[in-house]
Amino acid sequence: MNNQRTSEGNGGSQRLPVLLLASASPRRRQLIAQLGLPFKVTVSPLDEEWLEARYDGPAEELGRWLAERKAEAALALPEAADCLVVTADTTVILDGISQGKPRDAAHARAILRRLRGRWHQVITGVAVAFPTRRDEASASGAYKGQKPALIRSSQCVTPVLMRAYSDEEIEAYIASGDPLDKAGAYGIQNPDFQLPERIAGCYLNVVGFPLCTLSALLEANGFTLPAPVPPSPGRFCPWSEHCLPPARKSMI
Repeated sequence: MNNQRTSEGNGGSQRLPVLLLASASPRRRQLIAQLGLPFKVTVSPLDEEWLEARYDGPAEELGRWLAERKAEAALALPEAADCLVVTADTTVILDGISQGKPRDAAHARAILRRLRGRWHQVITGVAVAFPTRRDEASASGAYKGQKPALIRSSQCVTPVLMRAYSDEEIEAYIASGDPLDKAGAYGIQNPDFQLPERIAGCYLNVVGFPLCTLSALLEANGFTLPAPVPPSPGRFCPWSEHCLPPARKSMI
């Protein structure tokens, strides 16, 4: 059930500008460095909680929608000039409902208990906002919050099965503080608390930033990327040994 959905590309080949990753996530900052591209970082000036509370579309589209809104907002920043703004948002979907990030320890406990022993979907939306000259942006109103013309987006979906972990494991994990800033109240990359039992698709998507999705999005819109190091024999992804081929049928 792992899939990627990408908007229509522009065709041709272009020189890739500096990427501006608008994200406070240290995990995304570490991952984007693996692409071998010049980049810098900032934070999108957006109240995500306020915006998410007003979203009324399908839960499966929330991450992509938020990534697009983050990209629009980041374009207003001075450091976005002459850059490709890159944003992402990860959602954890169980029974058609986004689980969100935990508000506190009690909320994290409730989320982890709901996920226990069940399959759910991790969906990361990725958006790229293409450079707009400051004079054009000012004339069009793009720097006043209106949607710029060139935003492209995509999303990646990975089914995840959680272990039948104990309440004691939940309490120990919450006490570590790790789940409190993560969608679905868990991080698959935590070496001490491995709550997922298995995945069916992109591991980096579950971490929060599918590099395959970002690369495909840039290439579909005419940019040439450095060739990644080929995966080792028996491996599926050049960026992570934990990625698996997409599932052939629904796991949910």
